[in-house]
Amino acid sequence: MRIDKRHLYHLDWYLIINVLILFAIGIMNLMSATSSFFSGSYTFMVKQLAAFFIGILLIMVINYYDYRVIAAQSKWLYFGVLLLIVLVLVIGMIAGGAKRWITIFGVSIQPSEFMKPILVLYLANKLYERKRDDMPLGIRDILFPLAVCIVPTILIVKQPDLGTAVIIVLVCLSLLWFVGLKRSTYAILLSIGLVAPFIFWKYLMKPYQKMRILSFINIDADPSGFGYHAKQAMIAVGSGKFFGKGYMAGTQHKLQFIPEHHTDFIFTVFGEEWGFIGSLVLFILFLSFIQRCLKVAQNSHDELGSIIAFGIASIIYFQFTINVLMAIHLVPVVGIPLPLMSYGGSSLVSILASIGLLLNISTRRYMF
Repeated sequence: MRIDKRHLYHLDWYLIINVLILFAIGIMNLMSATSSFFSGSYTFMVKQLAAFFIGILLIMVINYYDYRVIAAQSKWLYFGVLLLIVLVLVIGMIAGGAKRWITIFGVSIQPSEFMKPILVLYLANKLYERKRDDMPLGIRDILFPLAVCIVPTILIVKQPDLGTAVIIVLVCLSLLWFVGLKRSTYAILLSIGLVAPFIFWKYLMKPYQKMRILSFINIDADPSGFGYHAKQAMIAVGSGKFFGKGYMAGTQHKLQFIPEHHTDFIFTVFGEEWGFIGSLVLFILFLSFIQRCLKVAQNSHDELGSIIAFGIASIIYFQFTINVLMAIHLVPVVGIPLPLMSYGGSSLVSILASIGLLLNISTRRYMF
């Protein structure tokens, strides 16, 4: 593989350094979160670092090819991952009452995580093809993009994985807003949005997912289950107070009061140990990350690159926002990883692949 030196010269080092800082914080936080586990932190750290290096290699591969070429071939990536999601429902591994993983050559992967950036690529390409000058899109223009979004969403909800399904829907709607729609199209989407929650509640959502929603509305609705977990998460974050208890000094997660505190509730560990000041610094880093994604979208050479970069910014924004709000009981518990910090190889590789697309778009604006 021949590397164009212009790629290295025009790399967005601000974005790269921001990502590396967040990942380093995530690794330190993960060490603390898993230090009380019977197996210790070593296994988790090795797997997370292995996923990180796979992600770095993927960034290099993605950056080698023009993002327009990747977007043009994205339908094959989309259908490939969609096939894996179908296989998950048939022969996937069951863990924690959910069937979200499939083993390929001895490695467990979560295909729904890879659907996020691939769906952004595919939707961006389709919306770009349908965009005519500055004319907003009508309902006929977005029927196929909506179908592309709805199919994996339904399959992912059936796993069940409500968190990933929510992210996919929100990102899809964000992209439609970004490219611009007619007022009549907004009205139709709003009507669908008012009806869809009732359909999901009656036909697609599992009993435990419904209980999560009910526990959010009334935290005492399930005092020994999801309500208890939500209360413990709030206690952990609140106990950090202003300056936190100190690194490795958190007690709530070490005493196993918080479920999945190394994945979905990873922010509770950070909030308890670093307090309000540490959390504020973390928020600034994430906001800087998202702002850089939006800047790549703004400065892209063409509209296709802008749509892709905005879609990736949406993924980061929604995952970060919902994960943090979930930890302090401001949104229902839906199971969404915190980018670059939550334990999980598929999630980390997916985020790094998205960063590879951002770097690709950023560097190629200097090469036309």
